[in-house]
Amino acid sequence: MPLPPFDQQHLPVGDGHTLHVAQYGLPDGPAAVVLHGGPGSGTQPSVLDWFDLTTQRVVLFDQRGAGASRPQGGLTGNDTPKLVADIESIREQLGIARWLVVGGSWGATLALLYAGRHVERVSALVLRGSFLASQRELQWFFQSLRALVPQGWMRLTSGWRDEQQAQVLQTLSDALLRGDAAQAADAAQRWNNYENSVMNAMTGKLDIPAADASSEVPARVLNKYRLQAHYLTNACFTSEAELMACAARLGTTPVTLVHGTHDLVCPPENAVRLARAIPQARLIWVENGGHTPADAGIAAGLRQAIAAAMQSTAGA
Repeated sequence: MPLPPFDQQHLPVGDGHTLHVAQYGLPDGPAAVVLHGGPGSGTQPSVLDWFDLTTQRVVLFDQRGAGASRPQGGLTGNDTPKLVADIESIREQLGIARWLVVGGSWGATLALLYAGRHVERVSALVLRGSFLASQRELQWFFQSLRALVPQGWMRLTSGWRDEQQAQVLQTLSDALLRGDAAQAADAAQRWNNYENSVMNAMTGKLDIPAADASSEVPARVLNKYRLQAHYLTNACFTSEAELMACAARLGTTPVTLVHGTHDLVCPPENAVRLARAIPQARLIWVENGGHTPADAGIAAGLRQAIAAAMQSTAGA
């Protein structure tokens, strides 16, 4: 059980959004910020296990519309450039000169975009299971991955017409963003069950759906998938080319990539692409590792990378 935060606040960032920000560990220790995945998933206190809170200062926050930030699920004024600007606003508000930026999946996307714009404020980057916001990845996850999770994909698209099955993301997003309450809830449940099938496949578990279609969908789940639909149907308001341009601006900034060899959500190809674009990057392959940081190998890789980055920061 992590120690309680030594500080937490709600930070207004404009467009009607207020972010929940919490700080843990040693107030005057070397600082790190963790960027959660999603979009829309919210931060998890379990990420604190990657740090030594007796010597380090860790900032966690929920991105616009996610977690304890308000309004929950809010789409207005919610896009990638504003999320990147929010990270810098938090740093300024907390009076941190430079910090280690840690991001996983969608959080890795944001970390790279932030570092590309504010490289002088980044002491190091640790990126886990990196997502490059490409059409290639969306095609893989929603269409091609059916070959590895056939039962999960059949449940995802059950009862759909051929044209709907050929455009899974668009079909889900239409229901979540433009459908009625019942259609939105059904789409969120389908998407959630499909993700669970993919996660099970990475760990060798049986493909058993997490919930049936008649189960009530919690508001947090509905908000999460609405936010994801909003971002993914807008190409995440960025591009792989923009991410690679940000990578080129990193100069000598230390970068560590942690990626599972069996990551089905963000393919290992992503880590290879980033490593080519960032010559100084250290790539930690986690053998048989999946996508979630709950994977013991992924967590161990993150602890190793963060400890090295923090030690370097403290000695700088």
